[in-house]
Amino acid sequence: MKSKSAHRFYATIAIIGINPYVEIPPDVSRAFGKRANIPIQGSLNGVPIQGTLVPVGGGRHRLYINGDMRKKTGTAVGDEIVLSLEFDERPHDLPVPTLFQAALDANPEARASFERLPPSHRNEYLAYLKYLKTPKALERNVRKVIAALLKKKTGGV
Repeated sequence: MKSKSAHRFYATIAIIGINPYVEIPPDVSRAFGKRANIPIQGSLNGVPIQGTLVPVGGGRHRLYINGDMRKKTGTAVGDEIVLSLEFDERPHDLPVPTLFQAALDANPEARASFERLPPSHRNEYLAYLKYLKTPKALERNVRKVIAALLKKKTGGV
């Protein structure tokens, strides 16, 4: 069962490689009732955030503190922060770029392959396409995504 109440705790921002994060206390991880990724909303030092608790084994989770979160809160690696987190029930599907939707509509096999993907994998493709800077880059990468989806359909990589 997913926890619907807010869980408030203190944590210190650490870093793995280039990724700042905080360890979620075991009792908070258990309160959310699952070992998979957990969408959350809440606050970091009183500033609203949303993110995903990522499982790290043993029923534990981490929350990666992205650049936007650090910028809005003026925090850095090594800082102690206060977090208040609750399960985020809102849908997290990203919008489908018009050019990508047109390509899916023109290729029923690729569309079927895309629709069979787990939501998290669909969102990876959509997030990738969302951040492309130019129409030319979007067009080129839509073709690459369609090709990848067709390979998935035929059992390729």
